Amino acid sequence: MRASILLGLFVLSPAFVGAQTTSQATVSDGSVRTHIEGIDIPPIANAPFSAKVVVTWDEPLIGGGTVSRKYYTLVARDAQGRVHRETRDFVPADSTADPPLRSTTIIDPVAGTRTKCTQAALTCTTSEYHSRIALTQQAGGPLVVSTGNVRSESLGNQTIDSLTAVGTRETRTTVSGPRVILSHTNLWYSPDLQMYLSVARNNPQLGQVTLTVTDLVRGGPDHSLFDVPPGYEVSARRSQ
Repeated sequence: MRASILLGLFVLSPAFVGAQTTSQATVSDGSVRTHIEGIDIPPIANAPFSAKVVVTWDEPLIGGGTVSRKYYTLVARDAQGRVHRETRDFVPADSTADPPLRSTTIIDPVAGTRTKCTQAALTCTTSEYHSRIALTQQAGGPLVVSTGNVRSESLGNQTIDSLTAVGTRETRTTVSGPRVILSHTNLWYSPDLQMYLSVARNNPQLGQVTLTVTDLVRGGPDHSLFDVPPGYEVSARRSQ
């Protein structure tokens, strides 16, 4: 299987806002590309930081056993709410190599632009950006929605990188033919940064996926993170 990643989020339900999901698509060479769509960084002002997001994936194999992969991405947000994030490829879990960089995205909510720079082509495309309407959070924690097939329970609070994190455990029941599949997700949310600091999902089909914010530094990041990298060609602006 050919694997790639995307640091971002396609919202499936309010309880997963800012968390992670997976999706698969068949590409032109016939291989299956799997995306681990990771921790979202909302473009909010006055909460600047820089950090690394580490993702590990233990995928079950059809014949038994698992294959383990990992990657990391660098993320940052400045006091204006501008967001810098990367997309990188997986490497084997025991590799000491840096995960190959695929693209860098810069979101500027003040200018209303999203700029995506692709490493392979050394090109950037700028498009219009409109912030999502923020969902109301419960006091002290993320929005939790319980439906017929999802049960949510509180995990209490813990401190992660000197920040208070509010924990929620979700158990999702999915019926697939004669099988009943239970998946569990533990989410730790920072009210200060308004984002998740840790997500751990265990699914019998997907395996174990963990996303962890590490090396967190509060305060304004390097301003160059929000500029187009040197040597990249910027295309004409287009509507998103």
